[in-house]
Amino acid sequence: MKDRFDLEQGIMGCWSVVEDIKIVAEKYAYDNDELGNLLLGIQALYQLKFENLFATFEDLIPSMDHRVGTDFSLKDDTYR
Repeated sequence: MKDRFDLEQGIMGCWSVVEDIKIVAEKYAYDNDELGNLLLGIQALYQLKFENLFATFEDLIPSMDHRVGTDFSLKDDTYR
């Protein structure tokens, strides 16, 4: 089963989309066809990354404490 560290790694991996788009935009600013193709590739890649990230989040849901007023810590105090 995945843990909160897997979730954190997934979030950080997805965050790089901002830098990836900046690099592509700077390199191919004047070649619309190439820029469009690269952006479609980035879109497909990050669709998969976000799907994996959400699956990790769903894996963690059963192990979280969902009572009102809690900090959503893991039931076994791994979070604390």
